[in-house]
Amino acid sequence: MTNTLALDAVTKAARDILHQGYAVVKLSDLDAGNLQTAISTAVQFFQRPLEDKLAHGSADHNYGYRPFGIEYSRVPERPDMNECFTLWSSRLDLIPNSGDIDELTGSFLDWRDSLAPLVQSVLNEVAQHFGADKAPAFEKAAYLQINYCLPAPAERDLLQDRHEDGHMVTVLHATAPGLEIYTDDDTVQPMLPGKDEVLIMPGSVLTALSGGQIPPLYHQVRNHGLDDRQSIMYFVNPEIDEPLYSWIDNAEGERTDIREHVRNAPSMFGLPPVEAL
Repeated sequence: MTNTLALDAVTKAARDILHQGYAVVKLSDLDAGNLQTAISTAVQFFQRPLEDKLAHGSADHNYGYRPFGIEYSRVPERPDMNECFTLWSSRLDLIPNSGDIDELTGSFLDWRDSLAPLVQSVLNEVAQHFGADKAPAFEKAAYLQINYCLPAPAERDLLQDRHEDGHMVTVLHATAPGLEIYTDDDTVQPMLPGKDEVLIMPGSVLTALSGGQIPPLYHQVRNHGLDDRQSIMYFVNPEIDEPLYSWIDNAEGERTDIREHVRNAPSMFGLPPVEAL
């Protein structure tokens, strides 16, 4: 684990999530380097011929390479304008011919090792705000994904329609403008983390854990007519191999087991249940 985020930065990130609904976190030089290496290595992969890329995608499109037209935010008839590459946890065995792309998967694992302790530290502070000892374990149920955006027709206003990711949190970095978040008063706010920053966005699973006190952050990606834009996300899901209780009592004064919510949380295209991994 490589993250060296200072304690006061962790506390600020947790406080920002609680009070403004998201957090922007500055990375250490080492972690920022891992981020940029993962992006540049992925870009080299996406520039390969389509046939080469398809050799590293699963038949159900859940692992490794995913071509344009599969992922969507709302309806299949309006696909997101990007190709993707996905790595679940450390499961290289789920990616066809993964041994041929060691540089790519290695850079993803290094970036994951930067992110995991950062996320754990921030979510632990959030959990402790609600009286829990710590946040749920997540590393076996979280996955990295990079979106390689494609040129969109001028008449298409959004590359991705408004949505929330349906996870505990999404940790995101984008290389160019386009991301817009919806704030408390439902106004749209452009958001572009710096080259050494990531954005932490709560999802509906964190909403369930917090008894509705932390709403999911809805967001979209606007079409600025760019030819070069990537976004890399760490989708953080709690492990659900045993009961997972909310941090807040319900109206009957009981803690709710939210595993069914986690299983049914919205996703872009119907990813497999967490326990299947």
